[in-house]
Amino acid sequence: MGPGERRFSRVLLFFEDLVKVPLFGCRHCGECLLSSTGFVCSQNCPKRLRNGPCGGTRDDGSCEVYPDRKCVWFKIHRRSALLHRLSLLYRINGIHDWTLEGTSAWLNVFRKRAKAPALFVRNDARRVQEIARHGIPADEEERANEIVTNGLAGKD
Repeated sequence: MGPGERRFSRVLLFFEDLVKVPLFGCRHCGECLLSSTGFVCSQNCPKRLRNGPCGGTRDDGSCEVYPDRKCVWFKIHRRSALLHRLSLLYRINGIHDWTLEGTSAWLNVFRKRAKAPALFVRNDARRVQEIARHGIPADEEERANEIVTNGLAGKD
């Protein structure tokens, strides 16, 4: 990232601060998943998990690390159900690219360094039922296996 782009990123980050921090608790990861996590920032998880809760979530939905708080992924699931976006939780998100930390997610999407947000979800209930019956679609499962075996950083 050149000096001009870095300055532009800081300007965009200022506007992201005005919107995403107060509304969603944004942590400036640089590759925003808000649209696929019920508009709850998954990076607020103490373990910064991107693909679902850890094994320590308690029966009442509380966090393993901070038992006085609800698990971030518990909140994500509740909000996704409310917004009819549950099918997006079955997507496999790539490993976090730490070089994007503290940069503008909007600019990173534009420059194709980060995945674009999922704006609309059609037939969410039907998709969730299909996944429950048939499992994760083959292309998503294949992508997950690639990430695990090759250690890909979610880049296309």
